[in-house]
Amino acid sequence: MTLLPAIVAMIVVALLLRKWLGNRELRIRMIPFQILAAVLFLIEIGKQLVSLSNGYDLYHLPFHFCSLFIFALPIAAFYRGKHRRTVLGVTIALCAAVLMLMLIYPNLIYGAWDVQEFFMRYLSFHTVAFHNIVLFEFILAVALRLHEPEPQKEQKAVVVCMAVFSAVAAIMAQVFKTNYANMYTCNIPPLEAVRAAVANALGTVPAQILYVLIVSSLHISFTLLAYRVYITILRLTQPKEKPSAM
Repeated sequence: MTLLPAIVAMIVVALLLRKWLGNRELRIRMIPFQILAAVLFLIEIGKQLVSLSNGYDLYHLPFHFCSLFIFALPIAAFYRGKHRRTVLGVTIALCAAVLMLMLIYPNLIYGAWDVQEFFMRYLSFHTVAFHNIVLFEFILAVALRLHEPEPQKEQKAVVVCMAVFSAVAAIMAQVFKTNYANMYTCNIPPLEAVRAAVANALGTVPAQILYVLIVSSLHISFTLLAYRVYITILRLTQPKEKPSAM
């Protein structure tokens, strides 16, 4: 009831911004993207402070898939080095992955209770606002043509990024016995039942290693798929004349 109208509203705003900024130089077109990246970073600081004030929940450590945006979005928004296009391409692929997940299985990202408590509980506000900012960043990147893809280089970068993230998230999940990025248990009940059955059959350690390898492969594969979906959307929406890149 809220997600699809929110996406429609984001698309409308992005199209208005495209009409207003579409032919401006890149540094001007990047401004809305930069503002949202800064807002996302600030509300994450708020989340960490709220968690600290409540005794701190280890689940709030930044080892989730979506925790990547705490770092990736500000870097992609403000970094101007020689790897700018690759960094932006990987970040947009991550945003596309969240968009796809929210359209396929929104409860895996946040549930109705977070929407209901949006104005009553900061952590619920953060959950809804954070992920919707990620969606809006993807829509802005496409609408304002903020990125010129280099698929061969960027797909390799996606694999490396997700492999490193998966290794870190998997280790932290086992160390803290906390379900970062689904690396400890599975949030999907039927699949969790399978994981538990395999653990009973093979033993906890071999089954957990196998489970982590499978989940890591899924993270990498799904993000690569999201990158290709992004490239397809970009080609379908790309105008004949490109705006100035400088």
